[in-house]
Amino acid sequence: MELRVDVSTQRVELWEGGDLKRFSVRAFPDAAGAGAAGGLARALRANDAGRVDPSGDALIPPAAIRRLAHRAATEAGTALDPAWEAEFSSMLDDAATRGWISGDGSVQAHVEWEA
Repeated sequence: MELRVDVSTQRVELWEGGDLKRFSVRAFPDAAGAGAAGGLARALRANDAGRVDPSGDALIPPAAIRRLAHRAATEAGTALDPAWEAEFSSMLDDAATRGWISGDGSVQAHVEWEA
């Protein structure tokens, strides 16, 4: 699963929402190639989809992931698979054992910047 963030348009969307074995944030810089963490933070904040921590990782609340998964399914003309929530909960449990859940319950995700 991948959260894609377009810094220039501030669009945030979930890709490959059925792949609950991985989670990352892919950020796309603006047209001038700028894409500092500040732009990513603004896009996440504008979409109520999380924040950037001082290390540069993204912290994404599970509620935002759920909302974006439902939106992606709706935009694709389908419904979210009923088993998705159980698999997502399992993913969160696994992330917690690895230390990837913050104090407020957000999922820590590595940010990959597109060139």
